[in-house]
Amino acid sequence: MASTINELNWFPGHMAKALKRMEEKLKQCDGVIEIADARAPFSSYPDSLDKLTQNKIKVIVFSKIDLADPIRFAKHQEIYRKKGIAPFAYDLRDPKAGKELKSYLTSLKTSQDRRYEKLGFPLPVKRFMVLGIPNVGKSTFINSLAGKKKAAVENKPGKTRAETLIHVSEKVYIFDAPGILEPNYEDKTVVARLACLGSVKQDILPLVALSDFLLDYLRKNYLTNLEKRYGISFEGNEEEIFRSLALKRQFLLNGAPDSERARNTLLFEFRSGALGRISLDE
Repeated sequence: MASTINELNWFPGHMAKALKRMEEKLKQCDGVIEIADARAPFSSYPDSLDKLTQNKIKVIVFSKIDLADPIRFAKHQEIYRKKGIAPFAYDLRDPKAGKELKSYLTSLKTSQDRRYEKLGFPLPVKRFMVLGIPNVGKSTFINSLAGKKKAAVENKPGKTRAETLIHVSEKVYIFDAPGILEPNYEDKTVVARLACLGSVKQDILPLVALSDFLLDYLRKNYLTNLEKRYGISFEGNEEEIFRSLALKRQFLLNGAPDSERARNTLLFEFRSGALGRISLDE
């Protein structure tokens, strides 16, 4: 598994180009909204973007809170609070989330706002850029904020390829930027976690390696969830387990257990929340 991950190339050319464009667009922005996945709040947090966003107002939002392990996420939140970060955490499909965030963004004051207030001028429009890794919920966030469908939503990484300026309210505009991964991850298992979340294209990591990684993690940390969902024994090696799952679900190919379909099923049902609320970061 480790050797497979070490050989990956997950930073395609269009991301490098997008990063350069984002640097230019950020000059027009008062702040950034960084979106991370609550199921992997450290792995999905784009640390490399911090260098680009210095001296900007920063708002951090954790998406997909409804899919994350609540006990683990509470611990993760505490770690961020100790760093002086108080992140928002939402199911971004909830209309209340958009209203609360829109109100918060409107209330933020820049140094320019304070100068305008002293002079008695109307406050200028504030511009924010939405940043994050692919498929983390940026488009869902924007649609929630705007109160209507403004950004295309698709459960595949790489959907957004260019920055789009979106009118959220009379005083708030946001740029929807493409998802950006780290150019290099020192901990290569982070790439596997992101692939399990759907933030790295699945064809970059072989199905067997990825599904084995997820199965091993779930057996160690969420065995009860697996047993409840599938009703099979999770003793033995990975291939034996996927064959058992295929037989249980009657996934057959030419009369034999279709392990490939069973492997894809595990990945899909993890991502959809069918296995329960699970977090991938320790």
